[in-house]
Amino acid sequence: MGDSFEAVPSAIAQLGVRFADQAGQLNQSASSFGGNALQIADAFGLLGVCDGAMKQYISMAQSTMQGLEQLAALWDETANQLVAQAEQYELTDEENARQLHGVMPGGGSGGGH
Repeated sequence: MGDSFEAVPSAIAQLGVRFADQAGQLNQSASSFGGNALQIADAFGLLGVCDGAMKQYISMAQSTMQGLEQLAALWDETANQLVAQAEQYELTDEENARQLHGVMPGGGSGGGH
């Protein structure tokens, strides 16, 4: 069967854990970046006050922070979905094995439950 595939729930769950770890690390990095990026003091001097450069920089830094936080949240949600999918595969495999066990000859005491 060339069109078939096999799901490995443990590998899917491990991938979910890796996504969760990366989401946590990105959240920490984003917080650190945000704290440092917004500590500009008088980095733009008088020029910043005149042409709004400082305001534009702050707006860009805040947008970047929001984007990083959204990406971390997306990775965390992906992690949750992968772990849930792995659990679903395991439950499906267990149910299929139980059903197969009930219909296979010699699959239990009298074939009943």
